[in-house]
Amino acid sequence: MLATALATLSGPVLAQSGGSGSPGEQEAQAPAVADQDIIVTARRTSERLQDVPVAVTAFGNRDLVERRISTESDLQSVTPGLTVRQNTSSNQLGLSIRGQAVDAFSYSAPAVLAYFNETQAGGVTSTAFFDLESIQVLKGPQGTLFGRNATGGAVLYKTRSPSKDFEGYLRAGYGNYDNREVEGAINVPLGSFGALRVSGKMQKRDGFQHNLYNGDRLNSIDSRNIRGSLLISPDGSGFENTTVFQYGKYGGNSGGVKVQNAYAAGQTNNGYALNATAAALYGPGFINLTTDPRVRQLGFDGIADYISKQKNIGFYDFYNDADGRHRARQYIVTNTTTYEVSDAVNFKNIIGYNNVVSRDKSDADGSPFQMVTAGVNDSTPWNYTYQTEQFSNEFQVNGKLLDNRLTYIFGLFVSRETNGQIARYNVGGDYPGGTASPPGLFLYNFETKDTSKAVFLQATYALTDRLNFTAGGRYTWEKISIHQRPGDLYGSLGVGPRSSKFSKPSWTVGLDYKVTDDLLLYFNHRGSWRTGGFNGTSTDLVGGVLVPNQFKPETTYDFEIGAKLAGNLGPIPARLNIALYDQYVKNVQRTVYIDITAVSGNVNKARVTGAEIDGSFDLTPWLQVGGAFTYTHARYTDPQAVVAGVSLPFGPYADSPKYSGSAFFRAKADLANDAGEVALRGDLYAQSSTYYTNLADTLTPDTKLPGYGILNGRLEWNRILGSDVSAAAYIRNITDKHYYAGGLGVGAVIGVNGTLTGTPRTYGFELSVNF
Repeated sequence: MLATALATLSGPVLAQSGGSGSPGEQEAQAPAVADQDIIVTARRTSERLQDVPVAVTAFGNRDLVERRISTESDLQSVTPGLTVRQNTSSNQLGLSIRGQAVDAFSYSAPAVLAYFNETQAGGVTSTAFFDLESIQVLKGPQGTLFGRNATGGAVLYKTRSPSKDFEGYLRAGYGNYDNREVEGAINVPLGSFGALRVSGKMQKRDGFQHNLYNGDRLNSIDSRNIRGSLLISPDGSGFENTTVFQYGKYGGNSGGVKVQNAYAAGQTNNGYALNATAAALYGPGFINLTTDPRVRQLGFDGIADYISKQKNIGFYDFYNDADGRHRARQYIVTNTTTYEVSDAVNFKNIIGYNNVVSRDKSDADGSPFQMVTAGVNDSTPWNYTYQTEQFSNEFQVNGKLLDNRLTYIFGLFVSRETNGQIARYNVGGDYPGGTASPPGLFLYNFETKDTSKAVFLQATYALTDRLNFTAGGRYTWEKISIHQRPGDLYGSLGVGPRSSKFSKPSWTVGLDYKVTDDLLLYFNHRGSWRTGGFNGTSTDLVGGVLVPNQFKPETTYDFEIGAKLAGNLGPIPARLNIALYDQYVKNVQRTVYIDITAVSGNVNKARVTGAEIDGSFDLTPWLQVGGAFTYTHARYTDPQAVVAGVSLPFGPYADSPKYSGSAFFRAKADLANDAGEVALRGDLYAQSSTYYTNLADTLTPDTKLPGYGILNGRLEWNRILGSDVSAAAYIRNITDKHYYAGGLGVGAVIGVNGTLTGTPRTYGFELSVNF
C-alpha cells in the first residue's frame, strides 16, 4: 500500500531537521529541505535520518533554537505522538509514546527512557536544554540496542562536541513574567591533541500562577547549568575520547493543582463505590472545625463550597496550602572512547554517571484545606525527596564483513541504579486530631537497587544493492532489591527487605527496501520488556514475614511498516514519513492510588494501533511548509488486574490522545546589500481529549482533559547588517489559550481529583552573537 502510494515520488523521510553546525551558522542559514541531512544514532551508529528504517523525529541545533525547545515539556508541541504530562507538578513529568507511559508515584521504570550522550539519565525534575547538537525521539519498543524498559521509545539528547576550531556564541533574552535568559559556549582547540568546549545557561522567570492562599507566585523558574567537554583525539591516531561533565541546579516554585471535582457518596454507573472522604470530612460546617485561621478568613466552608467559589477566580489563580517550592541538583558525567582498529572494525566504550536529588512540597488535593500535602518546610529533612544514582558501562564492537555487505554491532552492558524516596505526607493537618508535623504517621522512606547486565548483537545484511535484512537479539539479567530506611512507616512495622531476579530477551527483525534512491520502505518486528519491581508502600506476607509487594515484568512486541521519502515531489523539494504500527502489551504496569499511597501492579493485556505521518515541503525558495498527524488507538484488551489484593478492570487508556497534529510555515527573505536575512515562522499544535487516570470507568470517573490547540510565532533578523549579530522576537500560545497540561487523579484516595494548567501567552526578545 505504501509502495503504491509513494513509488512514483522521489525522496527519503521524516524530519523536522536542522543542521548541526554552530548556532550562528544555523540561524544564519536555512537550507532547502532536500539539503538538510540530520545525523541520528537510532541504531547506535551515525546515519542520515532518511536512511534509518525506524520511526524517528529529530531536531538539529537550529530547530531547538528557532522553536524554543528549552525543556522537556516543550517537546510535546513539536512531536505529535509524544505526550509530556505533568503528574503531581510542573517539575514531575511523565513521557508517553504510543500509549506506553509511567503513572504518577509509580514504582515502575519509565517506558520512555531519556539518554544523555548514549547513557541513561533518570531523575525527577525538569531540566534545561542548551548547546545541544540534536534531540532524537525514537518511537516504539527499541528491542536490541536500547534494551529493557524502552517499551514505548527513547529520547536521545546529544551535546555539542568540541571541535578543533576556535568559535562560540552568546545569547541573551528577556520576556514577560520577567523572564531572563543567558546562554553561551566557547570552543578552544588544543592543537593537534584535541579541544575543550565550555557552555552554560542561566534562566530566571517569575511564576505565571498566583497562589491566593499565601500570595506566592507558582510555576516559576530558577535554573543554572554549566557543562565542560574535553576531546582527546591526536591527529591520525584513530583514537578519540570525549569526556562531558554537566552540573545543573534548579529552583523556583512548581505549578499548582486546581480541584476538578470531589465525589459525593454513591456509586458509578457500573457499581463501583466512590470515595467520598473529602466530602464527608470537609463538608458544610467545617469552617467551624478547622484549625487553619487562613481558611476561616477566606470563608471556605468545606470542599463543595470551595469548588463553587473556585469558579469565580482566574484560570491561573489557586488556593494551595503548599508553597510548591522545588529544589533539585544534577551531576552527570559521560566518557566515550572510540578506536578505529581498521577500516572494518571499530571499538567503542561508553561510561555514564548520573546523580539527581530533588526536594518538593506540593498540594496533592489542590485546595486550601490540608487534606494531603507532600513534604513540609525546608528547615526539616522531610521534603518529598527523590534520589537517583546511575552508573553504566557499555562496550561495543562495530564492524563490516563479507565485502561490506554485512554490518554488525556487538555489545556488553552493565549498570547499577539506586532510587530512594523520602515521602512525608501531612494528612488532615487542619482537622482536629490531624497529623501535621514529623515524625507523623505517613512517612515512607525506602531505597531500591537495580543491577543490570546484558549482551547484544545486531546485524544488517545487504541481500541486494537495495534490499537489506536486519536481525538482532539482546538478553538482559536484572536483580532488583528494596529495603526500608530509618523512620519508614513499614520499617517500623517490621517489614523486611526483599529482592528478586528477572531475565528476558529483546529482539529486532526487519527488512528495508530502497525503491529508488529517494524512497525507502521498511518493515520491523520488535520485542522488549520492562523490568518488574517492588512497591515501597504495600506489603505481602511471605513465609510468615511482611515484605514489600511485588509486581511482574511487562512484555511487549510490535509490527511496523513505514515509508520515508526525501527528494523532489514534482518540482518541490520534500520530505515525507509514514509509519503504521500494531503493538501488543502483556502485564501492563499501572498504578492504583489507595489508602494515602500508590501501588503498582499489572493489567493483563493491552493493544495500541496507530498511524504517524510527517512531512515538509519547500514550496518556493523562500517558503517552507509542513505538518504532522498522529492517530493512536490505545485500549485494554483484557483490562482485569489485581493490585494489592484489589481486583479492578482498567480503562479507558490514559495519557494517549487519539489524535494529535501540527503544522508550520517558515518564510524568509535576504535583505539587500548583504544586510542579513529576515525569517518569520508560525507553528500550530493540537490534540484531542485524553484521560489522566486509567480507572475513569471505575474508581476515578470524570478525569478527562479536553483537547486544545496552541499557536506559536517567531520573527528573526539574522546576520544584522552583515555582522555576526542576530535578533529574534517570539510569542508562544499567541491566543492565550487556557488548557490543561496534566492531572492528579487521587479520587480513589481522598475523593478529589485535580488538574494542572498549561502555560499562558509568553513573549520576548533574543539577541545573539557568534564568533
